[in-house]
Amino acid sequence: MDAHKSTELAFIAKNRKILANMPDYVNNYIRAIHNRTSPRTRYEYLKDIQMFFEYTEDIKKTNVSPALLGSLDKKYFEEYFEYLESYTRNGREYTNDRVSIKRKLSSIRSFFSYLFEENIISSDVTKKINMPKLHKKEVIRLTQDEAQDFLYSVENGGNLTHKQNEYHASQSIRDAAIVYLLLSSGIRVSECAELDITDIDVKNCSVRITRKGGDEAIVYFSDEASEYINKYLDIRQTIKCRNPDEKALFLSSQKRRMSVRAIEIMIKKYALRSVPLKHITPHKLRATYATNLYDATGDIYLVAETLGHRDITTTKEHYANMSEKHKSDNRNKVSYKK
Repeated sequence: MDAHKSTELAFIAKNRKILANMPDYVNNYIRAIHNRTSPRTRYEYLKDIQMFFEYTEDIKKTNVSPALLGSLDKKYFEEYFEYLESYTRNGREYTNDRVSIKRKLSSIRSFFSYLFEENIISSDVTKKINMPKLHKKEVIRLTQDEAQDFLYSVENGGNLTHKQNEYHASQSIRDAAIVYLLLSSGIRVSECAELDITDIDVKNCSVRITRKGGDEAIVYFSDEASEYINKYLDIRQTIKCRNPDEKALFLSSQKRRMSVRAIEIMIKKYALRSVPLKHITPHKLRATYATNLYDATGDIYLVAETLGHRDITTTKEHYANMSEKHKSDNRNKVSYKK
C-alpha cells in the first residue's frame, strides 16, 4: 500500500470515530460531500462542526438538535467566532488567527447550507455573516544569494553544531536530495514524504506524485537535483529497513519513511544556520521555486500547472509575485515613442 492511500485510510478511520458520536444529519452531510472532498478535508469539516457543537452545548446546556440549530440568530454566530479568537478548553488555552477563523466559518457555512437545502432548518443566517478581512502577507522566499548559502549548508554542513555535523555526515546526501528536489520541482512537503522508490524515474528526471484531492501527476526535477537523487538512490538500495516491505524513497535514521514533520525539522536546522533572519519552511522553498520559474519563463500558466493549482489566482496571489528585478528588467517594454 502506498503512503497516500495509507494516509487516506487513517483519515477515514478518524472520520468514522467522530461520526459515531454525531447525529444522523451530520452523517448525511458528510455523505453528501463525499464525492467532492478528500478524507482529510472531511476530517477538517468534522472537527469544525464538532467544535461548534461543543460550544453550543456549553452555552445552551442541551443537545444540538435541528430545531436548536434553526433557532440560532446572526448574533449567536458572531459571538462564537469572536470566542474562537481566544478561549480555554480542558485547561488549555487556544487562539485562532483570521485565516483559521475564516476557514472555520467556511466549514459552518457549508454545513448550514446543506441543512437549509435539505429542509432540516427553515433559514440559513450564516450567509449574513461577513467573512473576516485578511491582511495580505508578504510571501517569504529565498533570494539567489540566500538559496546558495542555504544549499551550501545542506551540502557541507556549514555553521552547524558539532553534534549536528556528526549527524550531517551520515545524512547529507539524503538531505541534499530532498532539498534540491523541493527547490527544483515545487512539490509539497507532503508529496515529498509520500514518495516511494517506484515513483522516481531517473532517466526522465521526474517523479510521480499524488496531489491534494487524489489526482496523480508527473513532475520534473533539474539536473542539479538529479545528481543528488542518483547518489541517494545508490545509498537507499543498501539500507535494510525495519520493515522489509518498506517502499519509501526517503528514510529517517530509524530506517522508516520520513514524516512531513521530520523534513520540516531538517530544513529548519539548515535555515537557522544559513538564513537566520527568515523563517524558512518547505512551503517557502515551494514559493522560491515558483517565483524563480516565473522570472525565468514569464509563463504564469506553466507555474500554475507545475504547482498543481486549479485556480491560477492562487498562483498569482501566493507564489509567483514578480520579483523587483523582473519588474525592473521590463520597465521599458511598453514604449510610446517610435
